[in-house]
Amino acid sequence: MTARAAIAALAGAGEIQTWSLIVTILGDMARAPGAAIPGPVLTALTGRIGIRPEAMRVALHRLRKDGWIETRKLGRVSHYALSAAGLAEAEAAAGRIYAEAPDRPGTWHLLVAGPTDAATRLNDDGALAADGLIALAAGVWLGKGAGRARQGFFMIEGTARQVPDWLGAHLLPPPLAAAHKAFARALGAAERSLPDGPARLPTLDRAALRVLAVHGWRRLVLRTPDLPDDWFPAQWCGPQSRARVLALLDRLGPVTADDLQDATTAV
Repeated sequence: MTARAAIAALAGAGEIQTWSLIVTILGDMARAPGAAIPGPVLTALTGRIGIRPEAMRVALHRLRKDGWIETRKLGRVSHYALSAAGLAEAEAAAGRIYAEAPDRPGTWHLLVAGPTDAATRLNDDGALAADGLIALAAGVWLGKGAGRARQGFFMIEGTARQVPDWLGAHLLPPPLAAAHKAFARALGAAERSLPDGPARLPTLDRAALRVLAVHGWRRLVLRTPDLPDDWFPAQWCGPQSRARVLALLDRLGPVTADDLQDATTAV
């Protein structure tokens, strides 16, 4: 039973995009004001997960170019932090990643579009999704709470009285359901591999496990509509995975940018 086996299990749950993993690391361990992670520390942590230094360099370049991170030099060492825009995205996502349960508003609003062309429909999809609305069918969107009138849309507010089976299947298409199952299996393997008292593991091992648990759940939860659990198919394993991720994070304890630096300096 080793941390290395648990790390391997979580790392194998799905394809890891290095740039996205770095966002997860900074969003989990360097979200406090002024926090940043030195390059050598970031390399040590991602190396523990199995990311090559070359992949790190490419990912960091991409993140800087796209405005996700900012870099500051202290002596000869680069320190990395989320940019203001990246931090805003991380804060918005944190509400879902670390939540114990999805929000369940008492009131919903429904928007229905009239006849339109494909280009307008595509534009509507993007604009409404950016505002947090969820597409239920072509030209039909659902939003939380009281809605605001939008030109050209029929809108109605009220409570959800019935959720048909077809909606659950629409919310959780087979590829997404399969990804949830793969992550649940990886969580189980990691839990079985972890020694008792994982908070006493070396800091880099705890950090790697935290990052992989958060990243695996983040990848799924941000692709899954933010709707009550009982709107999804009964066999969906998302609620159980959420509880297990939060329990694992609690067992591992928090890891800060300072903790990481102290751990790598001591090596």
